[in-house]
Amino acid sequence: MIGGAQTGVNGGPMFQKGFPVPQSHAGEEGQIRAEACAPATALRDLEWNNVRALIENAGALWYNRAIDKGAFMVPKEEGVSVVYGGALWLGGISPDQQLKLAAVRYRNTGNDFWPGPLTNSGGAEVGPAVCEEYDRFAISQRADAMRHRQYFDCSGDPDCDMEEQFPQGYSIPSYFFEYPAHGNVSLNQDFYLAPFYDYDGNGFYDPSAGDYPWYDFIQEIDCAERRREDAVPLFGDQTYYWIFNDKGNIHSESQGEPIGMEIRAQAFAFSTNDEVNNMQFYNYLLINQGTQTLTETYFAQWVDCDLGGHVDDYVGVDVNRGLGYSYNGDAFDEATSYSIGYGENPPAMGVDFFEGPYQDADSIDNPLTTNFSDAIDSLGIPYKGIGIGYGDGIIDNERYGMRKFIYYNWNFGINGQPTLAAQYYNYMRGFWKNGQRMAYGGDGLTAATGADLEIPADYMFPDDTDPYSWGTVGVDVEPWTEVGAGNPPGDRLFLQSAGPFTLEPGDYNNITVGMVWARATGGEPFESVELLRLADDKAQSLFDNCFEIVSGPDAPDVTIQELENELILYLTNGNPLSNNFEEEYSANDPSIPSELEDGTVLSDEQRSYLFEGYLVYQLRDNAVSASELNDIDAARLIAQCDVQNEVAQVINYTFDPIMELSVPTLEADGQNEGIFHSLRVTTDAFAQGDNRMVNFKTYYFMVLAYGYNNYRPFDAILGTGQDVQFKASRKAAVGSIRSYAGVPHNPAPESG
Repeated sequence: MIGGAQTGVNGGPMFQKGFPVPQSHAGEEGQIRAEACAPATALRDLEWNNVRALIENAGALWYNRAIDKGAFMVPKEEGVSVVYGGALWLGGISPDQQLKLAAVRYRNTGNDFWPGPLTNSGGAEVGPAVCEEYDRFAISQRADAMRHRQYFDCSGDPDCDMEEQFPQGYSIPSYFFEYPAHGNVSLNQDFYLAPFYDYDGNGFYDPSAGDYPWYDFIQEIDCAERRREDAVPLFGDQTYYWIFNDKGNIHSESQGEPIGMEIRAQAFAFSTNDEVNNMQFYNYLLINQGTQTLTETYFAQWVDCDLGGHVDDYVGVDVNRGLGYSYNGDAFDEATSYSIGYGENPPAMGVDFFEGPYQDADSIDNPLTTNFSDAIDSLGIPYKGIGIGYGDGIIDNERYGMRKFIYYNWNFGINGQPTLAAQYYNYMRGFWKNGQRMAYGGDGLTAATGADLEIPADYMFPDDTDPYSWGTVGVDVEPWTEVGAGNPPGDRLFLQSAGPFTLEPGDYNNITVGMVWARATGGEPFESVELLRLADDKAQSLFDNCFEIVSGPDAPDVTIQELENELILYLTNGNPLSNNFEEEYSANDPSIPSELEDGTVLSDEQRSYLFEGYLVYQLRDNAVSASELNDIDAARLIAQCDVQNEVAQVINYTFDPIMELSVPTLEADGQNEGIFHSLRVTTDAFAQGDNRMVNFKTYYFMVLAYGYNNYRPFDAILGTGQDVQFKASRKAAVGSIRSYAGVPHNPAPESG
């Protein structure tokens, strides 16, 4: 048996997690291609912020096969994973009524995807040499692209002092020259592959001429108006880019027939001091390089959502937000053989399905309307979170969001794991493996559990987030959760799908999802879901703004002088490439209106954050991240300074779902005594009793710079005005947030 099958408590087989139920592979020998690609081997951890996630080239995510454990760790230093795996599923019907499908889970018993681009001449072919060439990741950083652009801008500007801007000179990052910008046209591959900025405008990628991996930091595009075939830039502070396909060999995982899909993928992350620091994002550009038109096509994001320990989980969906999530079934997440567990106050994990494939063209602007009949008749939607382009006045730019949210269990029953292509496809369509429509209530399958078999369920366990009954074809229903239904917690998996649509040869489509995490410090497990929703609002806002973060002022450079029982911290901002060079930070925020409702026109300065001050923290240890600075057990504020002006207290407002109003948080209590650039530290903020610093002990510090804007005072009742006055440092081209270590000691022996 596969994976060392065991006997279950009922005498039936129980299979090792990560290994599918055994299935027949009879007849596969005759399907093997003459020049088949070998399985992909490339895998890397993306760990730019507080998340460490394992990514594979061949479509599988977040699963470490070598040790058979989940590999999406949050916080990354704790080593507890919130999922056990993830992947894309794709399927549709060919003109001869054959199912074409590509889907993977763990890649323990087969593959449906292989590295590399396909030919664009109709055959959608790929050979072993191409698969081997592209069995890698192109890893890039936004900061490197910005610095590269700054260098070439300066070199072409007679008024720019190169020695001042680049006193140490400049070398092009070596990986720029390995970036897969172009395909091999002699093999009928697309000429343009990975997106690049063509600095000299000659159509060819050449870093020596100023070209670079394309991050749109000069904001030349509006993602809301992007057309179907427009190039998609790179996103994030750090980006992993790779290309894979479903034609390199037979589909030995799903048993499906290939589509001819080329997928250009990027995984990316941001380093911030808020909830975004606990997130990762994934964008897939999918190109149908085949010759067949597929109908009734669905694209889906599959997740094996083992939240720490895998046997006690629930799942649910926030329909309005397009957010699927998992949470613990009780207030303590126990350890299992697959995870040490989260223990008390377990978190919640969510996947926001930001955008999916284009809806079929019908020559109208499909509406965004809460009128159910109008939405059905005109192929619109009632919630902004489940689609893009609806009701915006533009014809045929509508893109699906999440149209189905389904779960299944880790077993081999009707609501268990799929083993045949038709079963994968049924799940994407909202049907159980046996073809039965998923029903509202109970476990969604059997009437004995409370499922109403007369009411279909497009969204399973939506709670009260579907007030217009969109997922139940207009039938009014009571809120439905796993807890309310009395379902026993268990090992859950879920799927978010988009469709149906028609997939034409040459069609370009996008899928973008965000992995969101939140953890409450008390209360019932669902409290973490409430926080998750607020974190997801930030993720959605980031997506809506083309993943462009308005950065706070770069953190200063810090040097530490080590003395007898004391340390002196020196703060400088002398790097000309810093956005806070000589403390002159100014950042325009496009979300601030240029004109208020009363006709008041705001100046550029009023719409910008300006440098205001520094916050100096002592850290518990070097594992503390910027997102933990408000945790008194992890970090303690030991000093603050700010510009001498009328600004004193700097306050951000955050919506509290329990109080149902925005509550103020004091982010900085300005003293208006001016900026200091050195700080003498003689006490240990974490010491109990005698708090004097001791020699030969390592102390850790972090310093943030912060900006301020208050274009209009916030009105908590109306929800208008500036709710984010405070904007702090994050990772950037220079001035990255980092911890600094100092060890007090007598410096006399050093000087002698």
